[in-house]
Amino acid sequence: MPADPPNWDDMFGSSLRMGVSAARMTLRPALAVWGLILGIVVSYYAIPASHQVFEWLVAVQAWMGIWFSSIGMGLSVGVLVELVKVCLSKPRRWKRENTVNALFNFAVFGLMGASHHNRYAFQNEVFGSGNSFGVLASKVLFDQFVWTVFVANPYQAICYLWKNHGFRWRPVVRQMRPFRTFWGTQMLPVLISNWAFWIPMGFLIYCFPPTLQIPVSILAVTTWVMLLSVLASMSQRDES
Repeated sequence: MPADPPNWDDMFGSSLRMGVSAARMTLRPALAVWGLILGIVVSYYAIPASHQVFEWLVAVQAWMGIWFSSIGMGLSVGVLVELVKVCLSKPRRWKRENTVNALFNFAVFGLMGASHHNRYAFQNEVFGSGNSFGVLASKVLFDQFVWTVFVANPYQAICYLWKNHGFRWRPVVRQMRPFRTFWGTQMLPVLISNWAFWIPMGFLIYCFPPTLQIPVSILAVTTWVMLLSVLASMSQRDES
């Protein structure tokens, strides 16, 4: 007889505790990334001399179009972060596993970057391109409670399940049944911990003009993933 699915209240309570616990564990790197992006916001609006760098980014982005966000996100989160992991590891050798990880993350985050290009344009068209609180809040709410819930979170969860199961779909489908239980126990904790970081970060990113939001978001996600990789590496060294 198949086991009864967990009660929704129990799933939600457990997922909330796990998500909050993960957010607390990553609070220091989150503060570091928030501080970095806040510093860039301040420099953009308070130091006119910094505009040369921003203008260069705008020019490169205009030249590359959607490929800027796609290749930029793929290279930074896929290849650069994997290179940092190798440098932090004890052997400090690039192995076949690192190549697989880099190529996989390049593809996953490259597609995510391409979606950012279209989503940011859509949000600017629907909600406006200003930086009033109403505009910022509208973009963050759509970003985190529509896009992330229904697209980004399921996309990343399913992609990594597929990778973890040796790039086979059958065990992925089995693990996702029933979907209500899978979502409540596997995806919801990640969603809650992501909200803790990305809701404040979203307000900072959307403070920038539309032409700079994608470069800043790439910098934010790359720094965030790198810091988490450093924390994981330090934790493994302490345990060994």
